This record gives sequence, C-alpha cells and structure tokens, in this order.
Amino acid sequence: MTVPGFEEFIEEFLLDANERVRKVQDLLLNAGSTEGAEQEAILNDLKRELHTLKGNAGMMGFSDIQGLAHEMEENLNATGGAEGGGDIDLGTLLPALDEVTVALKALAGAPELAAGDSPAEEVAAAAPESTEGSVRVPFAALDELMDLLAEMVILRNQVTDAVARGRRLDRTAEDFAERGAEAWEDVGITYEGLGKTLGFIQDRVVRLRMVPLGTLFGSLKRIVYDEAARTGKEVELETSGGEAPLDKSLLELANEALGHLIRNAVVHGLELPNMREAAGKPRNGVVRVIASTRGDEVSIEVSDDGAGIDPIVLKQKAEERGIDTSAIEDPYSILFFPGFSTQDEADLSSGRGVGLSAVLEAVQEKGGTIEVTSELGQGTTFRLRLPLSISIARTLLLAADGEEYALPLPAVVDSLRFHITDRHEMNHAGVIRWRDKLISLLDLGHNFGTARELRTEGYVIVIEAAGKHRGLLADEIKGIREVVVKGLDPIVGSPPGIAGSTVLGDGRPILILDPRSLVEIEPFVRKHA
Repeated sequence: MTVPGFEEFIEEFLLDANERVRKVQDLLLNAGSTEGAEQEAILNDLKRELHTLKGNAGMMGFSDIQGLAHEMEENLNATGGAEGGGDIDLGTLLPALDEVTVALKALAGAPELAAGDSPAEEVAAAAPESTEGSVRVPFAALDELMDLLAEMVILRNQVTDAVARGRRLDRTAEDFAERGAEAWEDVGITYEGLGKTLGFIQDRVVRLRMVPLGTLFGSLKRIVYDEAARTGKEVELETSGGEAPLDKSLLELANEALGHLIRNAVVHGLELPNMREAAGKPRNGVVRVIASTRGDEVSIEVSDDGAGIDPIVLKQKAEERGIDTSAIEDPYSILFFPGFSTQDEADLSSGRGVGLSAVLEAVQEKGGTIEVTSELGQGTTFRLRLPLSISIARTLLLAADGEEYALPLPAVVDSLRFHITDRHEMNHAGVIRWRDKLISLLDLGHNFGTARELRTEGYVIVIEAAGKHRGLLADEIKGIREVVVKGLDPIVGSPPGIAGSTVLGDGRPILILDPRSLVEIEPFVRKHA
C-alpha cells in the first residue's frame, strides 16, 4: 500500500540523500591528503552526514540504504581518535557508497516499489531543511517558464515585423504622415519597453536554469582516485572556476565529457611515478580542470603535465590503421576519429577510441567544440566549449534564393560584399581570398537546392568552427535576430548543415544553420561541359 502523497516525500528524500552522498564522497577523497586535527574534523563531518542519512532512510522505511549507511558509520567509528587510530578505509567505504548511489537510482526509477509497506508516520521530518537564500524549483516548472518566454520572443518578433510593415505603409500614406508618425512613435516606445522586460525575464529564467560546474568536481575526484589506484599512478586533481554556470540541460553532457577527458588524462597522459622521476618530474602527476565563462559560452580546460602527444607518431599510427592523413590540417583531430586509439591494446578504461569520438559528436550536437593542444614532455590540454544556454540563440538572418536562414552569431567572423570577380577556382570549386588566405565558398542556395545559377553578387559571411573557416554565399544579410531554438521532427532527421528550426514573427518557419557541419560539407563543384 502506498500512502497518498508519499511520492513527494520520496522526491525530497532523494534530493537530500544525493546531496549527502556527494558530500560524503568529497570528504572521503579529501581525507587522504589531511592528517591530525584536520583529518579528525573531516571524520566528524563524515559521521554526521552518514548518521543523518541513516536516520532519514530509516524514517522513510528504506532499510537497504539505512543498513549501508550504518555499516559505513561503524567503519568510521573504528577509525581515528582515541577509539581507532587507523587510516580511513577508502577501499571499503567508497564501494559501499557506490551501493548507496545504486540504491538511490533504483528508488528514483521506481518509487512506488521502493517505498515499502510501512513508511513512518512522521515522514515529514525527513525533508531537508531549506537552504538560506535559495529555493528548489522543479526543472519541469522552469521548462514551462522557458516555453512561455519562447512565446514572448516570438511575440516580440511579430511586433518587430508589424512595426516594419507599418513604417513602410506610413511612407506611402502621405495624407496621414504626421498622425502616423506619432502613432508609430508610441508603438516604438511600447516595443522598447517590451524588449527590456523580455530581456529581464530571459536573463532571470536562464539564471534559474543554471547550476555551478563545481557540482561535477566531486565525481571527477572519484574518477582520478579510481584510475590512479588501478594504474599504479600518483595523481593530484586541481580545480578552479567551479562557480562558472551551465544550463542544467547540458550538465549531464558536461559530466560525461569531463569524465572521459579526466580518465584519458590519468590513463594515457600521465606517466608512472618511476618514469616521471627519470624525466626529472615529481612522482605525483597533476590533472587540472579550469572553468570560466566567455561571452555566451563556458570554457572548460582539462590538462595534464604528462608526456604529451607526438603529432608525428599520431599520424604514423593513423596511417597504420589505413587513415589518409595527407589532407589533415590538425593532427590532434585524429584522436576523435571513430575507433582510433593511441594504444596497441585496449584496456578496461580506454576501450578502442569510441569514447572520444562519441564525446565530440555529443558536444557538437549541442553547439560545442573540443580543441586539443599538446607539448612533448610537458602535457596535453583539451579545451571544451559549450553554450551557456541552448534554448534561445542570437543569430544573423540571411536570405538566399528566396529562403531565409538563421546563422548562430558566435560563429560569424566577418562579412563582406561579393562579386563574381572575387571568386577564384580551385579544383573546380569556388574560393575567395580573405585576410591573406584562401577559404572555400559554400553557396547556401546551391547547398540546399534552391539556386539554379551561379551567384554573381551578394554577400560572403565568413564563419569559423572547429578551427576551420568557410565563406557562406547569400543574397542578403537581414540583421541580427534572437530566436527560439526548436528541434527538427525526428522523422525528418537533421540534414547536413542544419541544427534546428525557429519561427519568425510573421509565423514563417526557417532553418537554423549548423556552422560545425557547414565547414565540413563538400562545396558545390562547378560542372564543365
């Protein structure tokens, strides 16, 4: 029998329990680098967290979680202080904590099964205390608010279009020019106020959806601990920028990507202690995670002070696996080829290169990038960039052969007028000279099948993605527009060069371009008779 409303108590319990598990893991992993009074303080904090978790689980009737917390508490009671005097047993405590995590995930998946037959009468006491200055908001409520905000953005765009049409009409209606000007001035004031209010709401909603990246650092410490123990390496993890925000919808992606990059740094990047000493380095290797915000994106660097990656050896290994490297500009991009691995034999952590390839694909799908730099003997750095929010985007509206497109503004590097005399031929494809180098052209009309003839004039919009440049040919640049990003119908799929869709103020749907795909698309090849 399930008590009415018990699911709400379960949700509160899960929020509190997961937070306590995170704290316990952080405390356990930090305990190894402390001693004396500092370690004793950590030990007391651990006991307090586990005791509270045990009590809450007991009141809710979750005996498995209660039992695990009790076992961990007893283990700690035999450690430190006058009672014990031994080291904290991470080899026992961390696996036990993993079992608690598994039990909590099972509870979240089927609360009606995990609730038990006799929840405590005073179950409300298990709810966590409110954190001063904060409030828990269901993510679904934020999604609803974001949908409402999206409708307001569309409404603002409709007002923009209406004002533009009215001004055109005003210019042709000379008899009503004076009164029309006054009326449109009032509309303009109203529109400006709407824009300011909308901007304020948008900023607040986006901030509500943000979570600090530091919430992921605890799990990264665990990965470092596990992989260092498995490989026999001595590793320190240094983190900074944990206050950098990220949209909660991107948090899982960031967690998976960072987890893989951290694992790679420990397993592949860092040398064994004796090898480091032979190279004149400290026995302890260092992995650093540095997060920061830059404009409308968050940047996360994962670096190690290991042996580095030799680009020549990297190309050799690629060629041994049948990969043509003659046209590859960045040798480190080989790391992201499906199935590629720098190891001759796969192990339990690295697999066969599927991880990095999948990580890059997932990151690019969300509008992010990964870049790699390395120096032999000094180490390797992976730079992960993700948009702060993926719900609303600033774009440049383009028109080509009667169709309009929205191009994400962060990818735009430059724009210039185009005439057919600016075009040069290379391998029967168009290129243009830009900033003392040649970049290939991609005609939007030809690419999406709306153009019939070679474009003789218009605009070139230079974009950059994944370290590559491409010039997009269009008839007209219609200005900057903030748009609501909508996904495409799963049945239709995502054609090359398309990231999604949006609706303009006049109700017309248009496509949102994908810069990372556009720089990879083969340009239109001019056929000769």
